[in-house]
Amino acid sequence: MTPAAMVATAILLGAFVSTAGVYGLLYCLSHSHERPVVKVGRSLSCWALCAIAAAIVLVTPLHPWWKLLVAGSCAGYLAIPTVTWRHLDRLHRGKT
Repeated sequence: MTPAAMVATAILLGAFVSTAGVYGLLYCLSHSHERPVVKVGRSLSCWALCAIAAAIVLVTPLHPWWKLLVAGSCAGYLAIPTVTWRHLDRLHRGKT
């Protein structure tokens, strides 16, 4: 891996994790505040997360195992807010 490829990969990985955090935050905000702009932001961050994951898998010189981990992480990052929100909603409504 060249130094330039390493830096580009590191930037993509940092953007991937940051975007996942933004998606989780906007997911929660979109369910609690019902504002259209937040829902649009949630959708955009979801698409950005998938696009960054695709770029990591298709462009970077990472070993295939790491690319598989990134793809699996993307699926997990998209599922975790939904599962967590449902759990907390049931918990606070007394439907355990």
